[in-house]
Amino acid sequence: MIKTAQISAVTLDGASGKTEFVVGDTQQGTASLPTSILGNRWRQTTLALCTALVIALLPSRPAHAVDAKKVFNQRCTACHTYGKGVKVGPDLKGVTLRRSRPWLLSFIRSSQRVIASGDKTANELFRTYKRQRMPDWSDLSPQDVATILDWFAADGPEQKPADERDAELASAADVARARALFDGHTPLASGGLACASCHAVSDHGRRTGGTIGPDLTNTYLKYRDRALTLVLRHPCTPRQPELSSGRYLEPEEAFAIKAYMRDVALAASPFATYPLTDSKRGRP
Repeated sequence: MIKTAQISAVTLDGASGKTEFVVGDTQQGTASLPTSILGNRWRQTTLALCTALVIALLPSRPAHAVDAKKVFNQRCTACHTYGKGVKVGPDLKGVTLRRSRPWLLSFIRSSQRVIASGDKTANELFRTYKRQRMPDWSDLSPQDVATILDWFAADGPEQKPADERDAELASAADVARARALFDGHTPLASGGLACASCHAVSDHGRRTGGTIGPDLTNTYLKYRDRALTLVLRHPCTPRQPELSSGRYLEPEEAFAIKAYMRDVALAASPFATYPLTDSKRGRP
C-alpha cells in the first residue's frame, strides 16, 4: 500500500516543498533521480560554469608571443629609423650596444618616469630631441621588451624575409629540397597540391609534371627574382586549402622553389639573357 505524505525534500536551499511518496517505510522522491544526486549535479554544473567564466576572463595572449617586427612597425617607425639616421627620435641601430638592457627596459616601458627620476642620459636625450615625449609602453612585459631588444641586436629590421633572398644564393641542398616540394615527394606546409600536379618542367632534360597548367621551365627568365617572389606569395588558382591558410607557401618553401625555377631555366637556356625593356634601352 502506498501512503502519500507532505514531506519536504531536502535541497541545497533547504526544503523544496515537493511531495514525496512513502512506500512501506521508504521515502521516494517524485524526480527520476534521488535528490542527493540532483544536488551533486547542480553543484557540478555551477562549478563548471564558474570555471568557464574565470577562464574566459583571463588574458588570452600566450606567454612570450610578442611579434617584434610588428611592434617595431606599429609603434616605433613613426619616430625612429633603423640604420637610416635620425627622424623624430634617435636611430635605433646599435641601441643595445649604446645602452644597458635594464636601462632600455625601464625607458621603453616608462620614459617619463626615468626622465622624472633625474636620470642624466634620459634627460640629455629629452633635451637633444626637442623634448619630444616618447609614449610609455607599459603594456609590454619585461619579456616582450627583451624579445624586441634581441631582435634589434640581431639587426632584425634589416633582415629580409627568406623568400626575398636572391635565388642565386641558394645551395644545392635548397634546390634538392625544392625539387621534392615541386614533385610532391615532400608535402607543402599548407597541405596544398604540389606544383607538379598541374605544371611541368624540363629538369636538366628530364620532363616531369602535369599538363593542366603551363610549362614552368622558363618561368624564372620571365619574372626574375623580385616578380617571382610576389607571384609565389599567392596561389595560382582559387583553391583550397591554400586560400584558408595564412600563406600559399612558407617563405623558405618559396625561396627554395624560386631557386629550383632558376636552376631548371638556366639548364634549359644556358645562354639566356635578361630581356631588355624599352626603358632599359634608353627609349621613352
